[in-house]
Amino acid sequence: MKIGYYNGVMGPVDEIRIPMQDRALFFGDGVYDVTFANDGKLFAMEDHLDRFYNSCRMMRIDFPLSREELTAEIQKCVDAAGKGEVTIYWQSSRGNCARNHVFPDPLNKPTLLITVSEGKPIDYSHPMKLCTDEDTRFFHCNIKTLNLIPNVMAAEHAKEAGCNESIFHRGNQLTECAHSALLLLKGGKLLAPVLNELVLPSISRKHLFEIAETEGVPTEARDITMDEVFDADEVIVCSTTKVCAHADTIDEKPVGMKDPELFCRLQKAYFGRIEREIGLKLG
Repeated sequence: MKIGYYNGVMGPVDEIRIPMQDRALFFGDGVYDVTFANDGKLFAMEDHLDRFYNSCRMMRIDFPLSREELTAEIQKCVDAAGKGEVTIYWQSSRGNCARNHVFPDPLNKPTLLITVSEGKPIDYSHPMKLCTDEDTRFFHCNIKTLNLIPNVMAAEHAKEAGCNESIFHRGNQLTECAHSALLLLKGGKLLAPVLNELVLPSISRKHLFEIAETEGVPTEARDITMDEVFDADEVIVCSTTKVCAHADTIDEKPVGMKDPELFCRLQKAYFGRIEREIGLKLG
């Protein structure tokens, strides 16, 4: 069953009602996060809570629940969804009030919306197909905000091109993918763009850097050009829903696939971390 929740009311997602004046509907004025669970066990919750509360802070949203209270509400929804793998989404908008660009009265509390749906693991036996899009987003990409129109347009472009994901770039500079982080393997080193206002602090990227260091693989965060992406030994796409996959084409040009042994070593270690934490087997 797909579970929905809004401000304390939980039930089948199609039965949950949201007020028309929620600022998420008018302005996309809110933040969100996503993780997954298996048999009721939440994966990497502390990392996702760190990012969620940091997004709230940067958006000046005074989210009313503590970390423990929010986790309890999410756990309640996950338990209601039953056993197995599920994807968890939650968001908070600035509140419900008459449409006005300025912040509402402080008495108008931020909202909490949660959905829990059946997990859909990707097929790791086939490398991903990628395309590219100029990154036209604003300069708050480090906030996991609800404002995702450029991501939506890029996702549709990828679908129409027969691809799985789109790579964002600003001129020749790599930023990230529309829904994922992009990392490279080159000469035995794991590379990723430096984290700044143009790049979301991906939890999966953080995990891969930790895993690489444990495996003795050097890591580096720096500015990366699209020329380097096309010349990489491996092009790695990682996100909460994709975990860790690699690509073999970008804009129909062959890329990567030159260091499968090291990629598979990192991927296997990441899958092992997930299995140890929540008992979910991938791959």
